[in-house]
Amino acid sequence: MMPSLGCLWNRPRLERLVDGALGPRAGRAATSHAARCPRCGGEVAQLTRLRLLVRSAAPDVADPEWARFWPAVRVRIAGEAPQPIRESWWLPFWKPVWGHPRVALGSLMVSSLALGLVLWPSPPVALAARVVVQEVSSADPDRSVMVYSSPDDDVTVIWVFNPGEQDEQS
Repeated sequence: MMPSLGCLWNRPRLERLVDGALGPRAGRAATSHAARCPRCGGEVAQLTRLRLLVRSAAPDVADPEWARFWPAVRVRIAGEAPQPIRESWWLPFWKPVWGHPRVALGSLMVSSLALGLVLWPSPPVALAARVVVQEVSSADPDRSVMVYSSPDDDVTVIWVFNPGEQDEQS
C-alpha cells in the first residue's frame, strides 16, 4: 500500500505526538490521521510501547535544585572584572568619518565623482590628417615646387620657391 499525502505530512510528527510535543491543532490532525491509517496507527502504538519500556527501565531522576543555581550564577557574573572590548586596528581611522553622517555622505559623493571622472569615456582625440608631401621639379633649376595633398580631404597645396629671391630679400 502506498502512503497517502496525509501519511507523508504526519509521519514526521508521530514521534512528537507520542511525546506530547505537538500543538493542539497539529496534535488533533495527527491523532485523527493515526486513527484512520493502519500503518501510522501501528507506528504510534509501537512508539507508545517503546516510550513505556524506556520509562520502566530508567530510574527516576530528581529535578535539579534551582534555588541555589541561579544565585551562584549571579555571584560569579558580578565577581568577574569587565574585559575591555578591543577594537579593530582600522576602526580609529574610520570612526571620525563614518561616525558623522554628513562627512560620510560628502566623502561618498566626492569619491563617486572622482571615480566617475576617471572611468567616464572621453571623446577621441582629433589627430592630424595624413598628408603626402611630394617634391616636383620644374624646368627652371632655381625654383623648387612642393606639393602637399591630403587624399582624405581632396585638398592639394602647391608651393613654389625661388631660393634666389629669399637670399635677395634678406
